[in-house]
Amino acid sequence: MNKLASFYFPNTHYPIPHADFLRLQHAHNVGVMFLDMLDTQETFGHTPDKNQLNSMASMVALLTDQLGKVVDTCETAIKTQMEDLYE
Repeated sequence: MNKLASFYFPNTHYPIPHADFLRLQHAHNVGVMFLDMLDTQETFGHTPDKNQLNSMASMVALLTDQLGKVVDTCETAIKTQMEDLYE
């Protein structure tokens, strides 16, 4: 988020709060593990059943929610800084 913020708004800086850092770290770790699991299943020719597909969808929803919370925090902070900058 800091890189995106510095690219689009070079005059502003948004330090990521610790809670957002933990959300990003958790989402990254779980996402990588999930992709590794899918790769392993494909390697062994395993096709997920309906229950496994539902579990996968739930996990993707959880990760999306975590990332959404981080984006909300970042957007709010950046918008506030931009409003202060241009007032």
